[in-house]
Amino acid sequence: MMLGGASSWRRVTGESLSKRRVLAISSDLDQLRRIVATLERAGAEVDAVRSPEAIATDVIPHRYVFFATGGDPATLESLLPKLRDRAHVTVVAPKAKLVDLTAYLRDDRVNHVVVGEELDHGVFVTAQKLLTGDIFGIEKYLPPETPVHYARLRDFAGRGRAIQTVLDFAEESKLRRQVRGAIGQVCEELLMNALYDAPVDADGQPMFADVDPHDRIETRSPRPVSIRYAATDQSFAIAVRDRFGRLAKNTVLAYIDKCIHSPTQIDRKTYGAGLGLYLVANAAATYVVNVAYGIATEVVCTFDRGAKSPLRLVGMFVHPGGAEMLKQGPTPETAAGRGIPVETESDPPERIGGGG
Repeated sequence: MMLGGASSWRRVTGESLSKRRVLAISSDLDQLRRIVATLERAGAEVDAVRSPEAIATDVIPHRYVFFATGGDPATLESLLPKLRDRAHVTVVAPKAKLVDLTAYLRDDRVNHVVVGEELDHGVFVTAQKLLTGDIFGIEKYLPPETPVHYARLRDFAGRGRAIQTVLDFAEESKLRRQVRGAIGQVCEELLMNALYDAPVDADGQPMFADVDPHDRIETRSPRPVSIRYAATDQSFAIAVRDRFGRLAKNTVLAYIDKCIHSPTQIDRKTYGAGLGLYLVANAAATYVVNVAYGIATEVVCTFDRGAKSPLRLVGMFVHPGGAEMLKQGPTPETAAGRGIPVETESDPPERIGGGG
């Protein structure tokens, strides 16, 4: 581990870096050591500095950077000019409102935010997924050997049965009514989007965009959708997947921003599927999207058993194959009210690239 000066930095950057070499940055020495230890546990080879200014090179050679902001999104500005175009930054913050999370994620190279008490687990899982390229799977957010339940569906009736099955299991697992309500709402949003907003035709056009929402319930998704769910002593987790892989980060951010700053009451007619992105972000403790373009999108959400806490782990993992196609997705302006895909999926290969 390196903690600092320009001379030692030059010696490191003079070598070709291992793909497992990760840079950790924090002005808090105790926090820096904690992040480094977690990254090493995830299999990384770690370099560490106290600030971006301590880096004696114009361009940071590391692809993966874990940066502790101290809680001020503006501190990210000192790091961004030094990053490679293909860098992937994970922000570590002591606290962050939803509006702060979207501010952090606005740069194409910042794709993950770990907040507060989630530091150890969030950094570990994020680093492991980036380093291995194994990005899909709810199991990564659960203790080892946690039983995971599964359902597959293709239509509105199947969606209703799946949600009821998940809620029955949540009740059996002794989750409070309020938590079950949040789980049910997120399941509804993710499954509807997976069934009717994710599907595209051979030309990449939304298949159900011109179908009245009331008529969609009579149609079947051309590809199956799945939901996985599990309960632990501390939390409840769900993961919904589709087989299209079209959800882009700018789509998620654009709709959340639109809802955050809306001067009028948010309604389904105006915001379409985009409203679901915002509702999920408000209801869950963890909101992670895994995408392999044209193959699959998986949305993983977790919920605390105890009092509702703000969103504290956000991530966007994109498989490098076709990643350029996900640089720009639909926004409220470009979609013109036609709704957006919050995706999910069925059974993509469980080891499809990472970090993208």
